[in-house]
Amino acid sequence: MTIWSKFSAFTEITARKLLPAVLAFAFIGQAQAQEIKTIPANGMKLESQLLQIPQADKAPATASVPNTAKNAADDMPGDAASDVIGEGDQLLITVFGQPDLTADVTIGESGIITLPLVGTVEVKGRTATEIAATFAKKLEQGQYIKNPRVSIKVIQQLSRTFSVLGEVLRPGRYPLTGQISILEALSLAGGVSQKAEKSLRILRREPGKPASELQEYASVKLELDATKLAPELAQKIQPNDVLFVPQLKNFYVYGEVRRPGMYPMEDDLNVMRVLSIGGGVTDRGSVRRIIIHRKTDSGELREISAGIADRVLPGDVVFINERIF
Repeated sequence: MTIWSKFSAFTEITARKLLPAVLAFAFIGQAQAQEIKTIPANGMKLESQLLQIPQADKAPATASVPNTAKNAADDMPGDAASDVIGEGDQLLITVFGQPDLTADVTIGESGIITLPLVGTVEVKGRTATEIAATFAKKLEQGQYIKNPRVSIKVIQQLSRTFSVLGEVLRPGRYPLTGQISILEALSLAGGVSQKAEKSLRILRREPGKPASELQEYASVKLELDATKLAPELAQKIQPNDVLFVPQLKNFYVYGEVRRPGMYPMEDDLNVMRVLSIGGGVTDRGSVRRIIIHRKTDSGELREISAGIADRVLPGDVVFINERIF
């Protein structure tokens, strides 16, 4: 067999082996082409909509900020941006893109602060948002900065605080953010202790007087009923208010009673109620020989002969004597 015949035979055998693979490849390509042609119209519409979305602007995001002072509420929680600034408050004032104009100021008694470039600004009685707007306006009017954006962060707000003292679990001074009721203030202080009296005193400063000069504004009963809340506990407190919960006052009964000892005071307490609380008079006791030991304002101790209808005051010591016969 010649070389040419051998080559022809090899070519024929190779073609027979490759023919099925070529036919299968052609069939797969035809099927894919049919799938491409059968893409639903909504798919093409979605693709065209995606292609029509405008390109994002490569300019900085701050360029689209309007020509107004940045809202100070962005840096403060809750209602801090709407709280009025007062004496003792510490403010951090910043201007976007201008670190040299950053100012950390504390409000003095005059309520006037000095800011870079613009000089003095009166801030007492204004909110942080209003101060930021004023600073931005002065910077633009003085042609120092175009489109200034001012941010004010309240670092410390001592002008808006209240204190809860006396028989509470966590006495101290707390920041006054927004509007807080008496009940909410007591909750922040952990609630009243077991030795607390069922009343609360509100000490408040009169307008125009120093914070140290506090006077009793009101007295509120602590009637914490689960079904009904006293309306007095829902009233809002004011900055620098002091809520004082006094210690529960006691009275004492001893002598010829079955349960002598110290007991908490009650409203409209009289000797008859004292005898009932003390378990009653013993067989040797006499309801006609009752003496109340009472301390006067000057510190003197007085002995008062009392009847069963006489009133008992806080700190009184009720003594029941023995019968004579």
